[in-house]
Amino acid sequence: ASAIVATAPGIKAKDEEVTYAVAVITVFGIVALIAYPFLSHWLFGGDVAMVGLFTGTAIHETAQVAASGLIYDQTFGTTSNPTVADIAMITKMVRNTLMVIVIPVMTLIYARRTGEVRDPSERGYKKALKLFPLFVLGFLFMAILRSIGDAGIQNGGSAMGFWSEEQWGGITKGIKQWSGYILAMAMAGVGLGTSFRSMKGLGIKPFYVGLFAATIVGVVAIVMV
Repeated sequence: ASAIVATAPGIKAKDEEVTYAVAVITVFGIVALIAYPFLSHWLFGGDVAMVGLFTGTAIHETAQVAASGLIYDQTFGTTSNPTVADIAMITKMVRNTLMVIVIPVMTLIYARRTGEVRDPSERGYKKALKLFPLFVLGFLFMAILRSIGDAGIQNGGSAMGFWSEEQWGGITKGIKQWSGYILAMAMAGVGLGTSFRSMKGLGIKPFYVGLFAATIVGVVAIVMV
């Protein structure tokens, strides 16, 4: 959902289109988080690493990845360290970092197709900011900040030279919790600006596109793993 909301401004997506897209990935994600633990156990013979990689690659939403990994661990009694949930979340985080590349590229492609990139009134940093959504800058900044802090803790020191491991853990946990609230507020804002009558006008084709995309992602995940 965060990737959809972040990409939307760059490609001038309407509120009803954003809501439709989020609804589609949520529906297919729920199906996947329930079905994939059993499918992956059958496909990979209980190999924890392969199941974790598949789960983190094949499911769209980060929360759904965590839930699916937990379902697998609890259902099949995973005792290894790391667990399927751990491997799946690491895999999903790697996927999330690719938003730093994918979102600006999609924005640039859209701008070129619509001719916006040729607008002579926009030059230098203004054009760059338009093609590079602020969400991506924030995402990149926080990822670097977290990595620097974690590196300091792992080397036996302190995070940023100030915080102990316990303090740093509390800070990151608090930020993560608040980010969830802020994302929920953003999605609520999208919902408030959306008319179901307008969504109905989009037809059933986007749903089929979502089904096709979810299927392709699942198949590619199986093949790659």
